[in-house]
Amino acid sequence: MQLELSGAKGIVTAKEILPVVRKATAKLKLGTSLVVIDDGTTGPTMDGAIPFKDLITRGKNLPGLKDLNRSTKDLAVLPFSSGTTGLPKGVMLTHSNLVSNMEMVNSVVDEDMWIRKTTEEHQDVIPIFLPCFHIFGMNAVLLPSLAAGVKLVTLPKFQPETFLNVFLKQKPTILICVPPIILFLSVSPLVKKEHLSNVRTAFSGAAPLSKGDVDRFYEKFRLDNSLFRFAQGYGLTECAPVAFVEKTGLKYASIGKNICGCDTRLVDPVTKVDICEPRRNGELWIRGPHVMKGYFNNPKATKEILHEDGWLKTGDIAYFDDDLDFFIADRLKELIKVKGFQVPPAELESLLRTHPDVEEAAVIGIPDARSGEVPRAFVVLKKDRKIGEEEIKNFIKGKVSEYKRLNGGVSFVRDIPKNASGKILRVKIKEAYLKGNL
Repeated sequence: MQLELSGAKGIVTAKEILPVVRKATAKLKLGTSLVVIDDGTTGPTMDGAIPFKDLITRGKNLPGLKDLNRSTKDLAVLPFSSGTTGLPKGVMLTHSNLVSNMEMVNSVVDEDMWIRKTTEEHQDVIPIFLPCFHIFGMNAVLLPSLAAGVKLVTLPKFQPETFLNVFLKQKPTILICVPPIILFLSVSPLVKKEHLSNVRTAFSGAAPLSKGDVDRFYEKFRLDNSLFRFAQGYGLTECAPVAFVEKTGLKYASIGKNICGCDTRLVDPVTKVDICEPRRNGELWIRGPHVMKGYFNNPKATKEILHEDGWLKTGDIAYFDDDLDFFIADRLKELIKVKGFQVPPAELESLLRTHPDVEEAAVIGIPDARSGEVPRAFVVLKKDRKIGEEEIKNFIKGKVSEYKRLNGGVSFVRDIPKNASGKILRVKIKEAYLKGNL
Protein backbone atom coordinates (compact mmCIF):
# COMPACT_ATOMS: atom_id res chain seq x y z
CA MET A 1 0.00 0.00 0.00
CA GLN A 2 2.75 2.47 0.91
CA LEU A 3 4.62 1.74 -2.32
CA GLU A 4 1.48 2.41 -4.32
CA LEU A 5 0.49 5.56 -2.41
CA SER A 6 3.97 7.08 -2.62
CA GLY A 7 4.51 6.29 -6.31
CA ALA A 8 8.01 5.02 -5.53
CA LYS A 9 10.33 4.75 -8.54
CA GLY A 10 13.10 2.92 -6.75
CA ILE A 11 13.66 0.85 -3.63
CA VAL A 12 16.92 0.48 -1.71
CA THR A 13 16.78 -2.61 0.48
CA ALA A 14 18.86 -5.21 2.29
CA LYS A 15 19.40 -8.58 0.68
CA GLU A 16 17.81 -10.42 3.61
CA ILE A 17 14.38 -8.93 2.89
CA LEU A 18 14.59 -8.79 -0.91
CA PRO A 19 12.04 -11.65 -1.30
CA VAL A 20 9.56 -9.65 0.80
CA VAL A 21 10.10 -6.59 -1.39
CA ARG A 22 9.65 -8.72 -4.52
CA LYS A 23 6.34 -9.99 -3.20
CA ALA A 24 5.18 -6.48 -2.29
CA THR A 25 5.94 -5.10 -5.75
CA ALA A 26 4.81 -8.09 -7.83
CA LYS A 27 1.22 -6.96 -8.38
CA LEU A 28 1.78 -3.21 -8.52
CA LYS A 29 3.42 -2.96 -11.96
CA LEU A 30 5.27 0.19 -10.93
CA GLY A 31 8.40 -0.54 -12.93
CA THR A 32 10.30 0.02 -9.69
CA SER A 33 14.08 -0.42 -9.68
CA LEU A 34 15.55 -2.45 -6.83
CA VAL A 35 18.92 -1.54 -5.35
CA VAL A 36 20.31 -4.08 -2.91
CA ILE A 37 22.85 -3.34 -0.19
CA ASP A 38 24.94 -6.49 0.06
CA ASP A 39 28.19 -7.33 1.83
CA GLY A 40 28.94 -10.08 -0.70
CA THR A 41 28.78 -12.93 1.82
CA THR A 42 25.27 -14.25 1.23
CA GLY A 43 25.28 -15.53 -2.37
CA PRO A 44 24.17 -14.01 -5.67
CA THR A 45 21.68 -11.16 -5.88
CA MET A 46 18.24 -12.00 -7.31
CA ASP A 47 17.68 -11.34 -11.02
CA GLY A 48 16.88 -7.76 -11.91
CA ALA A 49 18.17 -6.24 -8.69
CA ILE A 50 21.08 -3.81 -8.83
CA PRO A 51 23.87 -4.31 -6.28
CA PHE A 52 24.63 -1.04 -4.51
CA LYS A 53 28.31 -1.24 -5.50
CA ASP A 54 27.30 -1.45 -9.17
CA LEU A 55 25.13 1.63 -8.76
CA ILE A 56 28.11 3.57 -7.43
CA THR A 57 30.25 2.39 -10.36
CA ARG A 58 27.61 3.43 -12.89
CA GLY A 59 27.26 6.81 -11.23
CA LYS A 60 30.91 7.66 -11.84
CA ASN A 61 30.26 7.83 -15.59
CA LEU A 62 27.15 10.01 -15.38
CA PRO A 63 27.22 13.80 -15.78
CA GLY A 64 26.89 15.85 -12.61
CA LEU A 65 23.55 17.32 -11.61
CA LYS A 66 22.80 20.82 -12.76
CA ASP A 67 22.23 23.50 -10.15
CA LEU A 68 18.88 22.90 -8.49
CA ASN A 69 16.73 25.53 -6.85
CA ARG A 70 16.20 23.73 -3.56
CA SER A 71 14.39 25.07 -0.50
CA THR A 72 14.22 24.13 3.16
CA LYS A 73 10.48 23.82 2.56
CA ASP A 74 10.97 21.01 0.04
CA LEU A 75 9.84 17.51 0.94
CA ALA A 76 12.67 15.61 2.66
CA VAL A 77 11.07 12.34 3.78
CA LEU A 78 7.69 10.66 3.48
CA PRO A 79 7.17 8.47 6.55
CA PHE A 80 3.75 6.94 6.93
CA SER A 81 1.45 7.50 9.88
CA SER A 82 1.03 4.45 12.10
CA GLY A 83 -2.50 3.75 10.91
CA THR A 84 -3.63 2.82 14.43
CA THR A 85 -7.05 4.41 13.81
CA GLY A 86 -7.32 4.13 10.02
CA LEU A 87 -5.36 3.61 6.82
CA PRO A 88 -1.72 4.78 6.82
CA LYS A 89 -1.09 8.16 5.20
CA GLY A 90 2.11 9.60 3.75
CA VAL A 91 3.30 12.43 6.00
CA MET A 92 5.11 15.20 4.08
CA LEU A 93 8.01 16.37 6.25
CA THR A 94 10.34 19.05 4.94
CA HIS A 95 14.03 19.64 5.58
CA SER A 96 12.96 22.50 7.83
CA ASN A 97 10.57 20.25 9.79
CA LEU A 98 13.31 17.75 10.59
CA VAL A 99 16.05 20.22 11.50
CA SER A 100 13.66 22.44 13.46
CA ASN A 101 12.54 19.55 15.61
CA MET A 102 16.08 18.47 16.44
CA GLU A 103 16.97 22.03 17.45
CA MET A 104 13.73 22.42 19.43
CA VAL A 105 14.54 19.32 21.49
CA ASN A 106 18.17 20.34 22.02
CA SER A 107 17.07 23.74 23.32
CA VAL A 108 15.05 22.31 26.23
CA VAL A 109 17.00 19.27 27.45
CA ASP A 110 20.30 19.26 29.28
CA GLU A 111 23.20 16.95 28.51
CA ASP A 112 22.65 14.88 31.65
CA MET A 113 19.49 13.43 30.16
CA TRP A 114 20.03 13.67 26.42
CA ILE A 115 22.62 13.12 23.73
CA ARG A 116 25.98 14.80 24.35
CA LYS A 117 28.19 16.01 21.53
CA THR A 118 31.24 13.81 21.14
CA THR A 119 34.53 15.16 22.50
CA GLU A 120 38.00 13.71 22.99
CA GLU A 121 36.94 12.73 26.51
CA HIS A 122 33.42 11.41 25.90
CA GLN A 123 31.31 9.61 23.33
CA ASP A 124 27.76 8.48 24.03
CA VAL A 125 26.80 4.93 23.08
CA ILE A 126 23.23 4.23 22.01
CA PRO A 127 21.79 0.86 20.94
CA ILE A 128 19.43 1.47 18.03
CA PHE A 129 16.80 -1.19 17.56
CA LEU A 130 13.84 1.06 16.79
CA PRO A 131 12.94 0.91 13.08
CA CYS A 132 14.44 3.88 11.26
CA PHE A 133 11.56 3.97 8.78
CA HIS A 134 9.50 5.13 11.78
CA ILE A 135 9.88 8.83 12.60
CA PHE A 136 10.83 8.12 16.24
CA GLY A 137 13.78 5.98 15.20
CA MET A 138 14.66 8.35 12.35
CA ASN A 139 14.53 11.87 13.78
CA ALA A 140 14.65 11.26 17.53
CA VAL A 141 17.45 8.67 17.51
CA LEU A 142 19.34 8.19 14.24
CA LEU A 143 19.76 11.72 12.86
CA PRO A 144 20.45 13.52 16.20
CA SER A 145 22.97 10.80 17.08
CA LEU A 146 24.80 11.15 13.78
CA ALA A 147 24.84 14.94 14.17
CA ALA A 148 26.44 14.60 17.62
CA GLY A 149 28.98 11.93 16.67
CA VAL A 150 27.40 9.26 18.85
CA LYS A 151 28.45 5.61 18.63
CA LEU A 152 25.36 3.75 17.39
CA VAL A 153 25.10 0.00 17.95
CA THR A 154 22.58 -1.29 15.44
CA LEU A 155 20.42 -4.35 15.99
CA PRO A 156 18.40 -5.64 13.01
CA LYS A 157 15.57 -6.54 15.38
CA PHE A 158 14.89 -6.90 19.07
CA GLN A 159 16.07 -10.25 20.41
CA PRO A 160 16.40 -10.45 24.21
CA GLU A 161 19.77 -12.21 24.46
CA THR A 162 21.42 -10.11 21.73
CA PHE A 163 19.95 -6.96 23.23
CA LEU A 164 21.33 -7.75 26.69
CA ASN A 165 24.76 -8.71 25.32
CA VAL A 166 25.00 -5.23 23.82
CA PHE A 167 24.57 -3.76 27.31
CA LEU A 168 27.37 -5.89 28.73
CA LYS A 169 29.84 -5.50 25.85
CA GLN A 170 29.16 -2.03 24.42
CA LYS A 171 28.23 -0.25 27.70
CA PRO A 172 25.40 2.01 26.39
CA THR A 173 25.02 5.38 28.09
CA ILE A 174 21.55 6.26 26.79
CA LEU A 175 18.52 4.08 26.16
CA ILE A 176 15.92 5.51 23.77
CA CYS A 177 13.06 3.08 23.50
CA VAL A 178 9.35 2.32 23.55
CA PRO A 179 7.20 1.04 26.46
CA PRO A 180 7.47 -2.69 25.61
CA ILE A 181 11.25 -2.46 26.16
CA ILE A 182 10.81 -0.85 29.59
CA LEU A 183 8.28 -3.55 30.48
CA PHE A 184 10.67 -6.27 29.28
CA LEU A 185 13.53 -4.87 31.37
CA SER A 186 11.24 -4.67 34.41
CA VAL A 187 9.85 -8.22 34.34
CA SER A 188 12.38 -10.43 32.55
CA PRO A 189 14.47 -12.64 34.86
CA LEU A 190 17.27 -12.41 32.25
CA VAL A 191 17.80 -8.74 33.05
CA LYS A 192 20.08 -7.89 35.98
CA LYS A 193 21.04 -4.61 37.61
CA GLU A 194 24.48 -4.64 35.99
CA HIS A 195 22.95 -4.47 32.52
CA LEU A 196 22.07 -0.82 33.13
CA SER A 197 25.20 0.09 35.09
CA ASN A 198 26.45 2.61 32.48
CA VAL A 199 23.08 4.03 31.44
CA ARG A 200 22.45 7.57 32.70
CA THR A 201 19.14 8.17 30.88
CA ALA A 202 16.23 6.08 29.68
CA PHE A 203 13.87 7.93 27.36
CA SER A 204 10.55 6.33 26.41
CA GLY A 205 8.21 7.52 23.71
CA ALA A 206 5.75 6.50 20.97
CA ALA A 207 3.12 5.24 23.45
CA PRO A 208 2.08 6.05 27.06
CA LEU A 209 3.86 4.46 30.01
CA SER A 210 2.16 4.64 33.39
CA LYS A 211 3.68 5.64 36.74
CA GLY A 212 3.19 2.06 37.95
CA ASP A 213 5.27 0.73 35.06
CA VAL A 214 8.07 3.20 35.80
CA ASP A 215 7.93 2.49 39.54
CA ARG A 216 8.52 -1.21 38.83
CA PHE A 217 11.46 -0.28 36.58
CA TYR A 218 13.05 1.88 39.30
CA GLU A 219 12.39 -0.72 42.00
CA LYS A 220 14.02 -3.56 40.08
CA PHE A 221 17.20 -1.64 39.28
CA ARG A 222 17.28 0.36 42.56
CA LEU A 223 17.88 3.51 40.60
CA ASP A 224 19.03 6.79 42.12
CA ASN A 225 17.60 9.94 40.52
CA SER A 226 20.83 11.81 41.16
CA LEU A 227 22.65 9.38 38.86
CA PHE A 228 19.91 8.15 36.55
CA ARG A 229 17.14 10.01 34.73
CA PHE A 230 13.97 8.52 33.31
CA ALA A 231 11.94 10.66 30.96
CA GLN A 232 8.97 10.38 28.67
CA GLY A 233 8.12 12.42 25.65
CA TYR A 234 5.21 12.82 23.32
CA GLY A 235 5.10 13.28 19.61
CA LEU A 236 3.62 12.07 16.37
CA THR A 237 4.78 11.53 12.84
CA GLU A 238 3.04 14.72 11.76
CA CYS A 239 5.33 16.71 14.14
CA ALA A 240 8.67 15.20 13.07
CA PRO A 241 8.04 13.84 15.85
CA VAL A 242 8.70 15.47 19.27
CA ALA A 243 6.25 17.96 20.81
CA PHE A 244 6.59 17.42 24.60
CA VAL A 245 9.43 16.32 26.89
CA GLU A 246 9.36 15.63 30.63
CA LYS A 247 12.85 16.96 31.25
CA THR A 248 13.12 16.78 35.05
CA GLY A 249 13.19 12.99 35.09
CA LEU A 250 10.97 13.09 38.18
CA LYS A 251 7.34 13.23 37.03
CA TYR A 252 7.30 9.80 35.45
CA ALA A 253 3.70 9.57 34.24
CA SER A 254 3.80 12.97 32.56
CA ILE A 255 4.89 13.90 29.04
CA GLY A 256 6.06 17.19 30.54
CA LYS A 257 5.76 20.57 28.86
CA ASN A 258 5.61 21.53 25.21
CA ILE A 259 9.09 22.11 23.80
CA CYS A 260 10.39 25.50 22.72
CA GLY A 261 8.62 26.73 19.58
CA CYS A 262 5.71 24.31 19.92
CA ASP A 263 2.41 26.14 20.54
CA THR A 264 -0.21 24.08 22.36
CA ARG A 265 -3.97 24.17 22.90
CA LEU A 266 -6.34 21.85 24.73
CA VAL A 267 -9.76 21.84 23.07
CA ASP A 268 -13.07 20.36 24.20
CA PRO A 269 -13.84 17.76 21.48
CA VAL A 270 -17.58 18.50 21.65
CA THR A 271 -17.86 22.28 22.15
CA LYS A 272 -14.50 23.14 20.44
CA VAL A 273 -13.84 25.62 23.28
CA ASP A 274 -10.32 25.94 24.72
CA ILE A 275 -9.82 24.28 28.11
CA CYS A 276 -7.94 26.46 30.59
CA GLU A 277 -8.48 24.55 33.86
CA PRO A 278 -6.21 21.77 35.15
CA ARG A 279 -7.32 18.11 35.22
CA ARG A 280 -9.92 18.50 32.44
CA ASN A 281 -9.59 16.24 29.41
CA GLY A 282 -9.46 17.74 25.94
CA GLU A 283 -8.00 17.13 22.50
CA LEU A 284 -4.40 18.26 22.11
CA TRP A 285 -3.73 20.74 19.29
CA ILE A 286 -0.19 21.68 18.19
CA ARG A 287 1.39 24.37 16.00
CA GLY A 288 5.02 25.08 15.13
CA PRO A 289 7.84 24.83 12.57
CA HIS A 290 7.95 21.06 13.01
CA VAL A 291 4.35 20.48 11.84
CA MET A 292 4.06 18.68 8.48
CA LYS A 293 3.09 20.24 5.15
CA GLY A 294 0.19 17.78 4.89
CA TYR A 295 -0.64 14.26 3.78
CA PHE A 296 0.75 13.22 0.40
CA ASN A 297 -1.90 13.31 -2.35
CA ASN A 298 -4.65 13.38 0.30
CA PRO A 299 -6.11 16.90 0.63
CA LYS A 300 -9.27 15.58 2.32
CA ALA A 301 -7.35 13.96 5.19
CA THR A 302 -5.08 17.01 5.42
CA LYS A 303 -8.04 19.35 5.79
CA GLU A 304 -9.54 17.17 8.53
CA ILE A 305 -6.44 17.38 10.73
CA LEU A 306 -4.66 20.62 9.75
CA HIS A 307 -6.31 24.03 10.13
CA GLU A 308 -5.55 26.93 7.80
CA ASP A 309 -3.95 28.81 10.71
CA GLY A 310 -1.47 25.99 11.25
CA TRP A 311 -3.06 24.14 14.18
CA LEU A 312 -2.72 20.36 13.99
CA LYS A 313 -5.43 18.31 15.70
CA THR A 314 -3.56 15.36 17.20
CA GLY A 315 -6.53 13.13 17.99
CA ASP A 316 -5.05 12.51 21.45
CA ILE A 317 -6.90 13.25 24.68
CA ALA A 318 -4.79 14.99 27.32
CA TYR A 319 -4.96 17.12 30.47
CA PHE A 320 -2.54 19.27 32.46
CA ASP A 321 -1.88 19.69 36.18
CA ASP A 322 -1.24 22.76 38.33
CA ASP A 323 2.38 22.89 37.12
CA LEU A 324 1.24 22.91 33.47
CA ASP A 325 2.74 19.47 32.94
CA PHE A 326 0.69 17.46 30.47
CA PHE A 327 -0.58 13.88 30.63
CA ILE A 328 -1.95 11.75 27.79
CA ALA A 329 -5.21 9.99 28.58
CA ASP A 330 -5.82 8.14 25.30
CA ARG A 331 -6.64 8.35 21.62
CA LEU A 332 -9.84 10.29 20.93
CA LYS A 333 -11.07 7.63 18.50
CA GLU A 334 -10.28 4.80 20.92
CA LEU A 335 -12.12 6.12 23.98
CA ILE A 336 -14.78 3.67 25.12
CA LYS A 337 -18.21 5.31 25.42
CA VAL A 338 -20.12 3.75 28.36
CA LYS A 339 -23.55 5.30 28.95
CA GLY A 340 -22.15 8.65 27.85
CA PHE A 341 -19.03 8.34 30.03
CA GLN A 342 -15.60 8.18 28.38
CA VAL A 343 -13.24 5.39 29.42
CA PRO A 344 -9.56 5.60 28.33
CA PRO A 345 -8.31 2.07 27.50
CA ALA A 346 -4.76 3.00 28.57
CA GLU A 347 -5.95 3.64 32.14
CA LEU A 348 -7.35 0.12 32.47
CA GLU A 349 -4.33 -1.41 30.73
CA SER A 350 -2.03 0.29 33.22
CA LEU A 351 -4.05 -1.08 36.14
CA LEU A 352 -4.09 -4.58 34.68
CA ARG A 353 -0.29 -4.59 34.45
CA THR A 354 -0.07 -4.01 38.20
CA HIS A 355 -1.57 -7.47 38.80
CA PRO A 356 1.28 -9.80 39.83
CA ASP A 357 0.27 -12.47 37.29
CA VAL A 358 -0.24 -10.18 34.27
CA GLU A 359 2.53 -9.66 31.71
CA GLU A 360 0.68 -7.42 29.24
CA ALA A 361 -2.86 -6.27 28.49
CA ALA A 362 -5.03 -4.45 25.98
CA VAL A 363 -8.55 -3.07 26.41
CA ILE A 364 -11.17 -2.25 23.78
CA GLY A 365 -14.82 -1.26 23.79
CA ILE A 366 -17.30 -3.85 22.55
CA PRO A 367 -20.97 -3.26 21.64
CA ASP A 368 -23.52 -3.53 24.45
CA ALA A 369 -27.29 -3.14 24.16
CA ARG A 370 -27.71 -1.27 27.46
CA SER A 371 -24.52 0.78 27.72
CA GLY A 372 -23.59 1.36 24.09
CA GLU A 373 -20.12 -0.02 24.76
CA VAL A 374 -18.39 -1.80 27.64
CA PRO A 375 -14.67 -2.48 28.25
CA ARG A 376 -13.24 -5.90 27.42
CA ALA A 377 -9.68 -6.90 28.35
CA PHE A 378 -7.22 -9.10 26.49
CA VAL A 379 -4.59 -10.36 28.91
CA VAL A 380 -1.22 -12.08 28.53
CA LEU A 381 -0.27 -13.95 31.70
CA LYS A 382 3.26 -14.37 32.98
CA LYS A 383 4.86 -17.76 32.40
CA ASP A 384 3.27 -20.63 34.36
CA ARG A 385 0.66 -18.35 35.96
CA LYS A 386 -2.98 -19.47 36.00
CA ILE A 387 -5.86 -17.21 37.01
CA GLY A 388 -9.44 -16.90 35.87
CA GLU A 389 -11.59 -14.22 34.32
CA GLU A 390 -13.42 -13.38 37.55
CA GLU A 391 -10.19 -12.73 39.42
CA ILE A 392 -9.13 -10.20 36.78
CA LYS A 393 -12.56 -8.54 36.75
CA ASN A 394 -12.65 -8.30 40.55
CA PHE A 395 -9.11 -6.90 40.61
CA ILE A 396 -10.22 -4.00 38.40
CA LYS A 397 -13.62 -3.68 40.10
CA GLY A 398 -12.06 -2.54 43.35
CA LYS A 399 -9.99 0.18 41.71
CA VAL A 400 -12.32 2.04 39.31
CA SER A 401 -15.75 3.62 38.97
CA GLU A 402 -18.62 1.32 38.03
CA TYR A 403 -18.72 2.36 34.36
CA LYS A 404 -15.01 1.52 33.96
CA ARG A 405 -15.38 -2.09 35.09
CA LEU A 406 -14.62 -4.94 32.70
CA ASN A 407 -18.26 -5.71 32.05
CA GLY A 408 -17.36 -6.89 28.56
CA GLY A 409 -15.30 -9.74 29.99
CA VAL A 410 -11.71 -10.95 29.76
CA SER A 411 -9.89 -12.99 27.12
CA PHE A 412 -6.54 -14.66 27.78
CA VAL A 413 -4.24 -14.44 24.76
CA ARG A 414 -0.65 -15.31 23.84
CA ASP A 415 0.36 -11.83 22.71
CA ILE A 416 -0.90 -8.30 22.12
CA PRO A 417 -0.72 -6.97 18.53
CA LYS A 418 1.47 -3.85 18.31
CA ASN A 419 2.96 -1.75 15.57
CA ALA A 420 6.67 -1.14 15.05
CA SER A 421 6.77 1.67 17.61
CA GLY A 422 5.06 -0.33 20.36
CA LYS A 423 1.55 1.09 20.09
CA ILE A 424 -1.22 -1.39 20.84
CA LEU A 425 -3.26 -2.03 17.69
CA ARG A 426 -6.67 -1.79 19.33
CA VAL A 427 -8.45 -1.44 15.98
CA LYS A 428 -6.95 -4.76 14.85
CA ILE A 429 -7.92 -6.42 18.15
CA LYS A 430 -11.47 -5.12 17.89
CA GLU A 431 -11.85 -6.29 14.30
CA ALA A 432 -10.59 -9.77 15.22
CA TYR A 433 -12.92 -9.96 18.23
CA LEU A 434 -16.01 -8.88 16.27
CA LYS A 435 -15.21 -11.51 13.62
CA GLY A 436 -15.01 -14.17 16.33
CA ASN A 437 -11.26 -14.69 15.95
CA LEU A 438 -10.39 -13.70 19.53
